[in-house]
Amino acid sequence: MRHLALAALLGICGCSGTGTTREEYTFYPLEDSGESKSPVPRRAVSDPGKPMTLDLLGAMRLAGAENIDISVMRTRLEARRADTDEAFSRYLPDLRLGFNYLRHDGLRQDASGLVAEQPMSSFGAAPELSLQLDPVEARFQHLRALQLEEAAEQKVRRTRAEAVVHSAILYLELVRASGLVAVSEEAVERSLEQVKLQEGAAELQAVLGVELARARAELARDQEALLASREGLRGAGIRLATWLRLPPQVPLIPETKDIQPLGLVGADRSLADLLDSALAASPDLAEMLALDRAAREMENAATWGPWTPDIYASAGHGAYGGGPGNGGLFGGLGDRTDIAAGLSWNLRGLGLGDRARKRKASAEALEAGLQAARAREQVSAEVVVGWERSKSLLGRIEAATKGVAAAAETLKLVEARFEAGDVIQLEVLEAIRAVAAARAILIDTVVFYNQTQHLLYYRVRGASWRQAAE
Repeated sequence: MRHLALAALLGICGCSGTGTTREEYTFYPLEDSGESKSPVPRRAVSDPGKPMTLDLLGAMRLAGAENIDISVMRTRLEARRADTDEAFSRYLPDLRLGFNYLRHDGLRQDASGLVAEQPMSSFGAAPELSLQLDPVEARFQHLRALQLEEAAEQKVRRTRAEAVVHSAILYLELVRASGLVAVSEEAVERSLEQVKLQEGAAELQAVLGVELARARAELARDQEALLASREGLRGAGIRLATWLRLPPQVPLIPETKDIQPLGLVGADRSLADLLDSALAASPDLAEMLALDRAAREMENAATWGPWTPDIYASAGHGAYGGGPGNGGLFGGLGDRTDIAAGLSWNLRGLGLGDRARKRKASAEALEAGLQAARAREQVSAEVVVGWERSKSLLGRIEAATKGVAAAAETLKLVEARFEAGDVIQLEVLEAIRAVAAARAILIDTVVFYNQTQHLLYYRVRGASWRQAAE
């Protein structure tokens, strides 16, 4: 699956609320896990229909425990470690155990050059140690395997951190949806009060029928918004439950305290300091640099390979016997020792193959270096965007807080004037709608800020907030 698009949230350009739109946070799966022979089982819940209260740390803790993507990356890491062991085994000789049998009939040339009928047979059985070593290839393949193992370790680290961060993103979406439900419920309650008030007044004055119809229309609109917000809350809960490997039918209830702004990355830290920390801690960059070093090792192997001889050595000791014809198989049976060694220089394809291999290795090393440079630029860009976004959102939270207070005060004054008969009921309905919109904007802005803080913290520290706290 594709890399987690950490910059997706940072690209959101607005907040939801009256007259505004907000993009949904889109998650692109981490890696293509493929079919697993031993899938991680879904967590069991005693009563799937019973609501489950969850806080931020609890969601992040569950995400890092039994995540499939993390398990896949750990499996691939084990495969890389096996590759490292296999590369190291090239330094060691092979051990062969067995026997051989030879029978010859017909013409044969003997040591004096005479060709004649010379039937013969022989038998041998012995253990043998043999070593066929290209020292340069073995050396740099082993170094390459170590770098690939390091890259796999960084990928496990990145996958685990991103899984935990994504759980925080989804949890905060649940908090946002829960807050919007509360806002919609309050708006419905206030609209219902207006309907009841107009119903009582309409019995006395028929002229107020228009006001009653307007209040009922506003109540219907608020009830529809409440149903939509509840649907959004259920959808957010299902997405979070699926990510945490909980049964999707489990209703998840977030902690109301988690709607407060989080200061995970200190506002007093300079941008230069954040960039230095991010480049030093980024698992993405560390992975790309390890892959770059792995490609450089293969370039070194292609460079030095033609100048270094291959080494061949073998040693064996065992029983051997034979004789003329078929009846002398065990004639002269006794011990036999064979020792051989040699050096050879190889030019693959008269040197053209070595040259092509070096060109390929150089091109791959250059590509790996460019990938590392791109990762460095991407990390820096995400830190800058997250830092700037956080500063902007802090200001927006302050403005939205003032907006909620002003809208609530306006509603209080309008209701007082309405009771005194100075304003019409339409102004009361508009004031109720303004309070709901202001609170929705504040909730959306706070959640957006907290999500940005989690992503920025991950970029700066190379780990999730929960992992660093542990």
